[in-house]
Amino acid sequence: MSELVCPYCGVGCSIKVYEGFKLKGRLCKKPLKIPEALYKGRLETPFYRKGNSFKAVDWETAYTILKEKLTELSPEEIFFYLSGQLTTEAIYVVNKFAKGFLKTNNVDSNSRLCVSSSAVAYKMVFGSDGPPCCYDDIESGEVFFIIGANPAVSFPMLFRRILNRRLKAKNTFIVTVDPLETETARKSDVHIPIKAGTDTVFLNAVLYLLYKKGRVNWEFINKHTIGFEKALAEALKFPPSVASKICGVTQKDINLVADLFSSKRKLISLWCLGLNQSFNGTMKVISLLNLHLATGKLNEKGCPFSLTGQSNSMGGREVGYTPFGLPGFRNVEIEEDRKFMEEFWDIEGIKPCKGPTILSAIDLILEGKIKLLWVICTNPAISLPNLNKVRKALREVFLVVQDAYWNDTAKFADLILPACQVGEREGFKTSMDRKISFSHKVWKAPPCAKPDWLIFTELARKMGGEKLFPYKSSLQIFEEFSLTTQGRICDISRFNSFPLQWGGRWLYEDLIFKTPSGKAEFYPAEFYTSEADGEFILITGRVADQWHSMTRTGKSKSLLKSALPPFVIMNPEDALQKGIEEWDRVRITSKNGWTERFVRYGKIVKGHLFTPFGYPDEFGPPVNFLTSDRYDPFSEEPDLKYTCVRVEKI
Repeated sequence: MSELVCPYCGVGCSIKVYEGFKLKGRLCKKPLKIPEALYKGRLETPFYRKGNSFKAVDWETAYTILKEKLTELSPEEIFFYLSGQLTTEAIYVVNKFAKGFLKTNNVDSNSRLCVSSSAVAYKMVFGSDGPPCCYDDIESGEVFFIIGANPAVSFPMLFRRILNRRLKAKNTFIVTVDPLETETARKSDVHIPIKAGTDTVFLNAVLYLLYKKGRVNWEFINKHTIGFEKALAEALKFPPSVASKICGVTQKDINLVADLFSSKRKLISLWCLGLNQSFNGTMKVISLLNLHLATGKLNEKGCPFSLTGQSNSMGGREVGYTPFGLPGFRNVEIEEDRKFMEEFWDIEGIKPCKGPTILSAIDLILEGKIKLLWVICTNPAISLPNLNKVRKALREVFLVVQDAYWNDTAKFADLILPACQVGEREGFKTSMDRKISFSHKVWKAPPCAKPDWLIFTELARKMGGEKLFPYKSSLQIFEEFSLTTQGRICDISRFNSFPLQWGGRWLYEDLIFKTPSGKAEFYPAEFYTSEADGEFILITGRVADQWHSMTRTGKSKSLLKSALPPFVIMNPEDALQKGIEEWDRVRITSKNGWTERFVRYGKIVKGHLFTPFGYPDEFGPPVNFLTSDRYDPFSEEPDLKYTCVRVEKI
């Protein structure tokens, strides 16, 4: 028996593999179907574009092409776009190759689309990234406040733990705040249907009530925090009478949440893309963290718990797969951090300025300033916003696609590199609650497929980087990475037994934070309004049996059934006013583009629509042809959860 870490969401479930392809474990449907899809649509050799067609080439030729391209371009003309699906070792090697070897900070990851707002908010409030709690807190939780997330679909095994907790402890209470009555909302004790984009107002109104009713924890605020007065001044702009109208909720709803935060019960808040993917994303998260600080709900009394979408997004953040990141939660803009890594890697010249994000990189490609884009284990031709613009950029840049599967982005590639898939290579990943686990190699990869870390190691050696990249195994890489964490909040330098949870159960058990003052910091959670040009607000999310752009799960017929036909959920009253019946086909149009979907009736706030975001080209125009590339000013995470659209029956 061998163990794998599930390659999908950030829960980090263990898959036990017996006798070839027999899989067991406490799992949802998706990982159980890995054998069904593992070898379908695989990239089995490197390909190089010749005109409008691809020609199979060997690895030596592929490396020669890459060496020539990387040598003739300046560092700032090259960009690397990584994935939270990669192993920690692969991310470490790519980051080292870019920032240490090529001397460019032009590195970003698809976590830009997922958890960036939460990571920024954590750093602002607590001084460091990383959730303050862990899964064990679920077993003692008494109130679960879920906002902007649908864990019953997106994180099913985590949600099962919450439901099991309610079965065992009858006083457990679950509240879900969401414009749509999701699977999570249906299983909650209370569902609060809120107007999309207004979460900051709602949570500020809760803080208003806590203060006005004398329910804030002054002892905790005075001893362990700073900045409460400024945060309160912003919250006082939103009394429940005002907030209820903006949010489309009742004042009773706001009072309920205030009562839950001020009670003595242990409260765990959980959120995901509904807060993060917003023009106001960082402020949404801060408004929620403000409530935890105002009521002292940390550690044994409660915790804020961001839900992470990908299997190694947390590991990528530890390694630094952002435009400013260096291993061990270091920052290229901090001289001490640069000097440490330069001495550690025995190099000079790490650039002191952060690079552009992937959204900015698309603009730079169209301006002719970035000329090579290397995409690794992600599918931006589906997942990035404003796809008309993105696909124009993909056509104009020299595009390298490194993946296990043929996908929508590969259609635009100039060079395609076949990589190994889960179970075909070994490596470490970190779950959303900071637990590092080892995933074994149990299956044979296609003959030409290589582990991602090996591709960059071999290329670096051909470019003169033998000393920097001496690696013969992924374990050798992980050992090197672990040394960079010594003395950091994510310190794993003294451990050799895994699974391991860095930071312990509670990241700030002593209530001493990583801020300059050592205290947690309140911030005024300002509310930024979203665009309003359209008859409906379109929100997006996942379906239970599919993963992101369906590159793998879409190859399983049994998993695909629940996602077909491509649908949009509409309020029945809205539909009847437009003469639309259930299962009619409609065209949805924004100022950026259009798509078509079949209508399903559902309990969703009037004036709102919901559709899954992951349908690839084969099912019609992906939804991100509609979305805008506006982004949060702090996290630069795109506003994918709020698009103004019009609907017409076909």
